[in-house]
Order: sequence, then structure tokens, then C-alpha cells
Amino acid sequence: MAGIQHPAAVGFFVSLIVAAALVATKRWHAARTGDSGAGPHKFHDSPTTPRVGGLALLSGYGAAVAVSASPARELLLAAGAAAAVGLLGGLAEDLTKRVHKTVRFVGTSLAGLAFCLLSGHAITRVEIPAVDDALRAAPAIAIALAVLAVAGTAHAINMIDGFHGLAPGTAVILLAAFRLVSLRAGDESLAMFCLAVIGVACGFAALNFPLGALFLGDGGAYFLGVLVAVVAVMVPARNPGVSPWVSLVVLAYPLTEAAVSVIRKLRAGGSPFDPDRRHLHMLVYERLTRKGLGGRRAARLANPATGALLWSNPLLSLGAVALMPLERSYAIAALALLVCFYLACYRRLAPGSAEARRRPC
Repeated sequence: MAGIQHPAAVGFFVSLIVAAALVATKRWHAARTGDSGAGPHKFHDSPTTPRVGGLALLSGYGAAVAVSASPARELLLAAGAAAAVGLLGGLAEDLTKRVHKTVRFVGTSLAGLAFCLLSGHAITRVEIPAVDDALRAAPAIAIALAVLAVAGTAHAINMIDGFHGLAPGTAVILLAAFRLVSLRAGDESLAMFCLAVIGVACGFAALNFPLGALFLGDGGAYFLGVLVAVVAVMVPARNPGVSPWVSLVVLAYPLTEAAVSVIRKLRAGGSPFDPDRRHLHMLVYERLTRKGLGGRRAARLANPATGALLWSNPLLSLGAVALMPLERSYAIAALALLVCFYLACYRRLAPGSAEARRRPC
């Protein structure tokens, strides 16, 4: 009975039940909650699929908080309040399709600010002496940096939410990596926090992967993204023996995806907020569909296959923090290798890359 009352187990079952209810009742709300198949970042053909998976996550998370015990409960409450702020802006977009991306970025920034104020955590060190001195001298700068980190990570998770299982699976692996770091640092409360969120995310993921019966939507992606981000802030803030660069190692995949996307769009003269079809997961999908996976049924198989293949990126981060000392020099080296792996994959798959490699110097 005690195992059933574990926050992770309760969060999993409540999230799963609410997700299943949303799918079962979609004929009554799909006109409002259904996703659109239009747009360069859409790779499905079912506009009746609900994109309000954030409601299942919120329900499961609330249940996990209800059965949790201190001190993990205080962490869950502060982080959950912040994540709910991020969810609201995304959910408004999911229901109306009219909320500008700038407004949603402000929403995730407010989520980061709420977390800092409620929990007392901020980014107080980056292990660069001059910067650390400034962060200690001006707490407002430390809070502003944490707010930017939370907002940026939330949008990075939303950016990779394009195929069945990719975003929730990535979030689960990232949280597993942070849980491992927390256990290595002796932070049992934060490790319990990570496990509870993993349970909640897996409950939703059961309906999202592999069939895509329910989508995260912007609300769900921001909710998960904020939770992942606040853990990244808390791990080094609560554990002086853990370098803040370790958090970047864990987040290497979504943050590199976001950085490459912004650079690519700015170089093309566009807005970094404009959607396009040149994200790594989209290139992988296109390669799969070109390699003999023709037809609608095969394309549907390529969708979850893309999500599963891209889990290799966060799994490498998980492997890195499992094996390396949690110190700056090792973390920087691991981060460089992970970024190089991503860039090598991207260059291999990007349109025109093969021709560029064959072109004589």
C-alpha cells in the first residue's frame, strides 16, 4: 500500500487516467482542443487529436503533491506553482491559437520569477570568478539569470515537441539524469522531486507514445519545461559540490537545438520565433520517410520512430553524468562532445550537406 501512495506512482496513475479521459471524450471538445495539421512544424493528419495534455500533467502533479511529505513537498509546491504559470500561457494558445509567442515567453519568464521568489533559489554561481562576484554582489542579477534560464529551457522543450514521445521522453530522461546527480550529491529531497515528476510525465506519455492519441500542446510542453529548468537551477544551488556546468551537460540537447534554431533563422533574415522544417527531429523524420517508408501508414510509423531515435541525445547526457566527476573541467569537456555530436548529426542530415561534402575545396 505504501508503494501505491508514493508520489511518483500516484502522479503516474492520475496523469494516465486524466489523459485517457481526455482522449475518450474528445468528440465533445475536439472543436476547441483539437490540434491543427497546418503549419511547417506539423507532421500528423488528425486535427481531432487533443493538444491539452498539460491538463493531465497538472492533475497528476497535483495528486503527487497531495501525497508527498516534507521537505520534497515544499520543492514540489514551489516548482508546481511556477510551472502552472507557464502552463496557463501555453494552454491559452492551445485553446485559442491566438496567443503571440512573445506573450508566451513573458509567461514562462514570470514562471521563472515565481519559482525564484517562492523557493529562494537563483543562479548564484557559474564558476567564472568575475561573473560569480557580480552574482553575489547583485542578487537581482542572479534572479534575472535564473528567470532567463527557466524561460529559455521551457521554450527549448516546446521546440522539440514535434513527434510522438520526443518531448515527454526527453524530459523523463533529463529528469532521470538530474535524479542521478542528486543522489550522487546526497540530495534525497531533490531526487524524490525528480522521481515524482518522472511518474507524472510517464502517465501522459503512455497516451502520447507511440500512437499519439494525446499531444502535450504548448501548455504541457511549458509545464514540463519549467519543471526541468527549475531542477537544473536547484541542483548546483543546493549542492556546492556539483558544478553548474553539469546542468548544461544534462540540458545539452534541447539547448543546442534551440541555439542552432535561433542562429539559423537569424542568418536567414527571419525571426527566431518563426517555425520552419529544419530542426534535427524534422530532418530525421524526412530521412526515414525517404528511406523506403512511403505511404500514410509507414509515415505514421516514422513519427514515433523519430521520437525514439532522438532520445539518443539526452541518453548521452545521462551517460555522461553517470560516469564523470561532477566538476567543471569534466562537465565542460562532456558538454563540448555532446554539442559536437549534435552538430555532426545535423550536418549529416541538413539539406545540401551531402553536396557540400562532395564539392572540391
